Amino acid sequence: MLVNPIRHPRAARARRDPRHTDDTGSTLVSVLIVMLVLSIVALTAGAVVTGTAGSIVDTRGSVQSKAAADAGLSAAVADARRTGEFCDLSLASTDPAYTVTGTCAADRVTFTSVGRGTDGGVTTTEAVYAYTLAPTFDGAAELVFFNSGSDSVYFTNHVMPRSDGLATVEFPAGGSFECKTTVPANVNIAGSVIGQSGCTINGDVHAGGENPFNGRWAVYLNNSDIVQGDVTAGGDVAIGNSPSRIDGTLTLPQGAKLQVGWMDVGAPTSSPRVAGGQAGGIRWESPGTAPSLAPTFEPWFDYAYAAEDWPGYDVVTITSSSAPYNCGNIAGKFTTFWSSFVANLTVDTVVDTTACAGGIDTARGADAKTQLGVDLVLVANSFTLGDFALTPKAGTDPNAWFIVPDRTADAQPTCTSGSTIETDASIDVRVNTMAYTPCTIRVGQGGVWTGAMYAGTLTDGGDIDIHTHSMALPGQWGAGPGGSGSDAGGAATLGDLLSQRDLS
Repeated sequence: MLVNPIRHPRAARARRDPRHTDDTGSTLVSVLIVMLVLSIVALTAGAVVTGTAGSIVDTRGSVQSKAAADAGLSAAVADARRTGEFCDLSLASTDPAYTVTGTCAADRVTFTSVGRGTDGGVTTTEAVYAYTLAPTFDGAAELVFFNSGSDSVYFTNHVMPRSDGLATVEFPAGGSFECKTTVPANVNIAGSVIGQSGCTINGDVHAGGENPFNGRWAVYLNNSDIVQGDVTAGGDVAIGNSPSRIDGTLTLPQGAKLQVGWMDVGAPTSSPRVAGGQAGGIRWESPGTAPSLAPTFEPWFDYAYAAEDWPGYDVVTITSSSAPYNCGNIAGKFTTFWSSFVANLTVDTVVDTTACAGGIDTARGADAKTQLGVDLVLVANSFTLGDFALTPKAGTDPNAWFIVPDRTADAQPTCTSGSTIETDASIDVRVNTMAYTPCTIRVGQGGVWTGAMYAGTLTDGGDIDIHTHSMALPGQWGAGPGGSGSDAGGAATLGDLLSQRDLS
């Protein structure tokens, strides 16, 4: 008996469907794809972990080197503010590790700090600061008098430098300088230098010989007058009896007269009374080839006064109705202007009294002995200083200016009646003080003056010790506001931060 096998209907349908394929291969491919994806994910994760670890190390090194660079900048700025010396700065440290240099140009100092991390990371940071220079008037004269024609300035008083070295005294207008005391200075004059048997000039003499003494002499040394430095003369020279002499060289033009021991000696190149008899101690310059033997000078400095010349200073204007001080109570026996107002100043101050016709007068019994702890500028039509003392407070080094303005801008000392600075009785000025007037500084009963004088002329009526100190007015000899800011290069003060950046 024949038996037909039984077939599943689905299998039969599958056999009859030509689109049917086997699932085994498909599954294998899916497995391979999944494994590949997982492998890529695993590799990526490993790379990320590795990269993150490296980044952490790099970041740590960068942070360390950056911190070290910043520490170096902080140290440099602190050192600069403490010492004022930073234009050639060089600092180094090992913990934290940094090196810093400072270089200056055009009122800017650039600090370059290189910091290092423990793994060798390096950060270079640059910071630029402004800086200013305190005034320095090297070569500027401490005493300047514009006497001209037959007007002579007499030094019967003592002129003493405040520190080691020589002062500079100038007479730019053609008058004469007559001397019978010790002058520790270099003397430059358009006119003539005249010894009076007792003059010792410790420095050099440069005399142009305008308005020559007795119609002839540019330099005239009497019996015991001595110049310890060199002498340059634009005209005739007389060296009187011994011990008068010139210890340095003597230079004068060909054709000039030289008299030694009251005798004309022709044109020798040496003399026992010049440079100790050294050969070539006397030099004759040909007028046709040599530079002019006359000294050169800055013209008169006109200063009219303006409040804006003194930025940062308080300005107090005294008038007939001002309070608490006015034109009537800044002088006289009962004034407290000096003992109270000046003594209690705590900020740099300008006091303008030009509205007061009588000027500033301490000779009328005023209590005018005071101490000063800040800078003080006094502007007046005149000053009469008697029984007057101005001394610095302990631990301070202030400056003062006594100014009689010159209101005519003509590069000449334009003197109006009464515009003088006079020391009527004993004075004791120990603060560095500049006296400025286009007229006369008149020495009455003397005392002590410390600082500078710039005037039309000086009348010497008493013994006064002048302890010289270089000073200036705003705009004079390169000085900026308040007599400061000269680009001559004094002590430096670090200013504000202008820029900062990381170079690497």
